[in-house]
Amino acid sequence: MKLISLILLPSLTTAFHLSPPSRTFFAPRSTLKSISANPLSALAQRRTSFSLRSIPTDDDGEVAAILAQAAKLRAEAASIEAAFAAEKAAKLAAAFTKFDVDGDGVITYSELITGLKKNLKTEDLDESAVRRLFGELDSDGNNVLDVAEFKMGVSEMATRIDSYIREERQAKIEAEKEAKLAKEKADKALAKLEFLNDAPPSQTEKLLSTLPYLFPLMDGLQYGRFLLQGEDNVLVNAIALVYVVYRQIPFSGFVAFFALNFLAGNPKLNRLVRWNLQQAIFVDIALIFPGLLSGIARAGLPAIGVTLPAAFMETFDDATFVALLGVLGYCVVSSLLGREPGGIPFVSKAVGDRMPTIDMFDDEGRFIPRQMREREGDDEGGDNDKDEKK
Repeated sequence: MKLISLILLPSLTTAFHLSPPSRTFFAPRSTLKSISANPLSALAQRRTSFSLRSIPTDDDGEVAAILAQAAKLRAEAASIEAAFAAEKAAKLAAAFTKFDVDGDGVITYSELITGLKKNLKTEDLDESAVRRLFGELDSDGNNVLDVAEFKMGVSEMATRIDSYIREERQAKIEAEKEAKLAKEKADKALAKLEFLNDAPPSQTEKLLSTLPYLFPLMDGLQYGRFLLQGEDNVLVNAIALVYVVYRQIPFSGFVAFFALNFLAGNPKLNRLVRWNLQQAIFVDIALIFPGLLSGIARAGLPAIGVTLPAAFMETFDDATFVALLGVLGYCVVSSLLGREPGGIPFVSKAVGDRMPTIDMFDDEGRFIPRQMREREGDDEGGDNDKDEKK
């Protein structure tokens, strides 16, 4: 069409601009622009918009000649296309005959791969690629190719097979990369798990996880003096013996506190043991509050002339001791069953917030405390906000 336009444009220009001065030609400027851009289509669409009385007779003959020439060119192009299609169909029919070895009018997969090897002069064909090509050609899915489905020549099929092989290789490379990344990720996760002992506890670890609760029990015995006074049995005597030894150690409370806190930070210890070490510390800290209330009742209130009955204070201490025994009993039983005793209000939540988890370690296995990670997240969020404002 561009060639025709180049041929016709000088003729149209001559027709419109070299006409005799005595004859006038009138057309809108937009029409002239469209004619210059595409002479044939513009002329065909807008012929009726011109005043026929103003167009010279010679120009009518030239336009008719142009249209006839365009029709001739279209006919020649269609003829060439038809000849090309016929030639291609003949070649495909000849190739089909060569591939159809048994002459049954269809090509099987084995005939296709045999024919390709023969025509390409190679025995090294990727059968998966040929199978994919066969499936693409077999549009009706009957596992054979008829003449209508045989739409590619040998060279085109070879090119298609090569593209399939490249795709498969690329997919294989991508799969290997993904597998390698997955393996590296799994190895890092395994290394983290080995560093942070979150495995199910053994029987020994279950038993060891109950020992930290001796610390709050020793500090809470002062509240049970009324209940334990006069009792004479093996359990009470054993607790009394441990209490005496505990009190004989200078600064025993501070020593026990720092020892439990140090052990709780050791990731090599089983998670259940570390959990109970932390929780024993928090339970012991919680004993400060009833001690504070008891001190205010015994010393503070009499200073302002208020005295509580001795029975009330005894009941308060007994209730505190019973509550402590209930908490410790729950923790011991849960630990012996291999479960984290995480049902103590406020205390267990504080313990859970302090327990290290896998996500607290980077890819190199370095521990990043929760507070530092939250601070880094806040800093990143602040930087993002600044960037958005910019």
